[in-house]
Amino acid sequence: MTIFSNKSLFNTHFFYLILIFLFSFFINFYYAKFGSFPIDTFLHYDSAFRILNNEFPIRDYWIVSGFIVDFFQSFFFKVLGVNWLAYTFHSSLFNFLISAFSYHFFFNLSVNKTKSLIYTLSFSTLAYTISGTPFVDHHAAFFLLLSTYFIILALNFPEKNYLWIFIVMLFFLSFLSKQVPTAYVIISQGAVLLYFFLKTKKANVIKIISFSLIFFSIFFLLFLIFLKIDLKLFYTQYIDYPRTIGFDRYDNFEKSFEIFFNQYKFLFLPIILILIIKIKKFKNKKFVFSLKEIIVFMILIMFSMSLLFHQIMTRNQIFIYFLIPILLGFLDSEIKTSNIKYNKYFSIILIIFTIFITLKYHYRFNETRKFHELEKVNLIKSIPAFKIDNSLDGLKWITPSFKDDPEQELLILKKTKERIEQINHNIIFITHYLFLDSITKKKLNYPSRTSTIEGASIPIKDHRFYEDYKRFLKNKIKKNNVKEIYFLKHEKISQKIITDYLDEDCYSLSEDELFYIFKINCLV
Repeated sequence: MTIFSNKSLFNTHFFYLILIFLFSFFINFYYAKFGSFPIDTFLHYDSAFRILNNEFPIRDYWIVSGFIVDFFQSFFFKVLGVNWLAYTFHSSLFNFLISAFSYHFFFNLSVNKTKSLIYTLSFSTLAYTISGTPFVDHHAAFFLLLSTYFIILALNFPEKNYLWIFIVMLFFLSFLSKQVPTAYVIISQGAVLLYFFLKTKKANVIKIISFSLIFFSIFFLLFLIFLKIDLKLFYTQYIDYPRTIGFDRYDNFEKSFEIFFNQYKFLFLPIILILIIKIKKFKNKKFVFSLKEIIVFMILIMFSMSLLFHQIMTRNQIFIYFLIPILLGFLDSEIKTSNIKYNKYFSIILIIFTIFITLKYHYRFNETRKFHELEKVNLIKSIPAFKIDNSLDGLKWITPSFKDDPEQELLILKKTKERIEQINHNIIFITHYLFLDSITKKKLNYPSRTSTIEGASIPIKDHRFYEDYKRFLKNKIKKNNVKEIYFLKHEKISQKIITDYLDEDCYSLSEDELFYIFKINCLV
């Protein structure tokens, strides 16, 4: 069996690529505009804007997940301006690129062009479109998917050793997008590859990978030094503290297999069928399994199971149903090369099933915007976001907080914008509306990229990193000469974000129609 042939993507009909671009780019661009869940929708909007203004993650604001997405977005802002269209252009372009590589994957599995196109369009429908806007989990997963494609390519063309350099680079990009699921994939796929290299005595590949690891590690360290990001602070925020969050989630993990299987049954189904076919082939003396074929199969399964484990463990929204068309395409290839009776009919059934699954999850996530917790929101009630600011033109504004009256929320935001613009001293603004700094052109000094107190964003009291964050916050207040800290009253963000970290005699609390205001009374 030829697992992966050397067919060029550009040697296929140009029409297919055009169709993939038009569909994958514009389906994401279209659905991204419906509604907002501010804490997630604008997560990288704000961070990218701050990078343009020489504020950098880790150094200037506390983070617990990847920041490479922010640097990518800052590039798009630099080129296209700081606006909603530049924001969704980023994710839409990414949806196209990973879809094009997926088409290449299917086509080179010897799946015919039409079916490859169907699997690809299904993938692009269930990929970035579920979020619509740039998001850490998506970027991490897709860099990992791309690295998986490259691993399969490298295994099938061992003379192209340079491919392993790209694979290491993609692992770095994925890890800097989000630590998990990257760590799970690296550990699981790394173990499989190490066995393969030792078994086949490919010491030269191990050397290439090792040198690549050293090169990219040095490059990244120099990058941190150039941005004046403290290495110890990087380790605390990006490695050590997030690791404690992961352990807490594992302790609270619901271990019910029934719940687990039912939720992801359509993802398990192709995996089970692939395993059945593999076993049938193994029992048939006409088929001779090569070590390479087994390794390729393990690489794909390890990728899928790692993402699945991550999805189960994380508290973030579900996003991994794009795996289904990937696995169905692989299954299609397996059926084609098997001695199963009527295999061409099974292939047709797979296509019908793919379309069914696509429509099912398309409605569940894209049409209802479940990913951004807009499932119970009547999107018809949304209003043009340019009424808040012209930079948000293209977004239809409605949020879960004001699902029945977006005009009221818009009025609050316009008043907030006006008030902030009138303030002539340095403040900290604690909010989930992570675009206010860009539309007011004010430095709002968000101390953390997200504002939650349950331990998901910042260390709470009695946590071993509590003092680290307390020190970080106090330094930020002092460094920026912050006079006041503002909370929007209607957001009901816990004031413990401040009160748990500052001495009582260092602030006084007041309020008005819009805000709770902490006035800083002493040098922190």
